[in-house]
Amino acid sequence: MFFKKNKKKETSSMANGEDTRKLDKRELIDEAEDLINTIDSVSGDERIEVLNRIGSLYFEANKIDDAIKYYEISISENKSLGKAYTELVKLYNIKRKEAISKKDDESMKQYMEKIDRLLQLSKDVIRGRG
Repeated sequence: MFFKKNKKKETSSMANGEDTRKLDKRELIDEAEDLINTIDSVSGDERIEVLNRIGSLYFEANKIDDAIKYYEISISENKSLGKAYTELVKLYNIKRKEAISKKDDESMKQYMEKIDRLLQLSKDVIRGRG
């Protein structure tokens, strides 16, 4: 009997959590879109922070392709081993796993090459060639 009550509560809270999560996802995307409008007005480290924030918001909203786009811009403008680098490795692995599950050899190869380029970037940065 004790477990039944808890189960109902969990189910109810899970349903509420899903509703909240959908709302949060919309808010994350809205915040990312607001930041996109500011990209051209910032430069240097501030621009990199904005690009990384947009990538992070899209990643949290599970908009993987959009997150990859902004992290790739960040890496192209600032070759370093920061947040964009680590998040891109995660995102490329997600895309690679999707390709494997779909048996899409072309995409799998594409994301393996992107991961290899990131690993090369890390070696270059560590050796001072970045």
